[in-house]
Amino acid sequence: MMVEQNKWRSTVEQIKRSFTTKGRTQLNAYSIEGIRLHERALHAAQTLVLTVVSHSFWQDPTERAARLKNEITLSKHECIVIPDEVMNELTNGRSLGDILSLVEKPNTPDLEGLVTAVPNPTLLIAQGIIDPGNIGAMIRTAHANNATAFIVCEGSDPYHPKAVRTTMGSIFKMPVVSISSINDLLQILQRLNIETVGAVAENGVLLPAMHFSQKGTALFMGNEYFGLPDQLINQLNRLITIPMATGIDSMSVNAATAVVLYEIQRQK
Repeated sequence: MMVEQNKWRSTVEQIKRSFTTKGRTQLNAYSIEGIRLHERALHAAQTLVLTVVSHSFWQDPTERAARLKNEITLSKHECIVIPDEVMNELTNGRSLGDILSLVEKPNTPDLEGLVTAVPNPTLLIAQGIIDPGNIGAMIRTAHANNATAFIVCEGSDPYHPKAVRTTMGSIFKMPVVSISSINDLLQILQRLNIETVGAVAENGVLLPAMHFSQKGTALFMGNEYFGLPDQLINQLNRLITIPMATGIDSMSVNAATAVVLYEIQRQK
């Protein structure tokens, strides 16, 4: 590992590029921030491309910081020390730990291979979700409920910095697939004999009465404001609705996801 205290500007520019979708595509990498995410990335054998740390963090004598710095050193990729005020600008003052890295983006998983590798797979599809924080939370929820894969269609980038932070490390373990065409996805699911289920605010089968397929389920969760589009709803095998208190028309998309995935997992 090489540590330089003056030649940091070009490295910081690379980190900043990773904050945009275009930059992540060009770099084939995304950024992670903070001590916990770095610990989990290293333990998950993720490939770190480069790292920047603040001067204060590099001098931090605490056991946890020392252990992480040692692991970074052993990984032998480039590490640059930058001024504290520059790190504060990069992190917008967040207190997750003054360390950021670029992580190599994984190859796109083979969806068909993932589905056929396990009995009764569960797929979570985020359709048109626009808040990267919701995407990250849903990835974490999918991981916690033993989902087979997380699929993004026509929504926010799962490698957006906010999404990655919100996953709390699940991004390193949950297979993530981005598909641009919902029709292509439906054709794949039909070919694999996976039942498609859409969560809707009303007029679906009430969740307690729902019996999920034992051959595999693809759960579609829609946009935070408008839900699933009507055209897609008409193409799904079944619709479900979560019973809610009178006067409440919907849950947050991640809360609803957690409720439904838990029931799918319970029935397994």
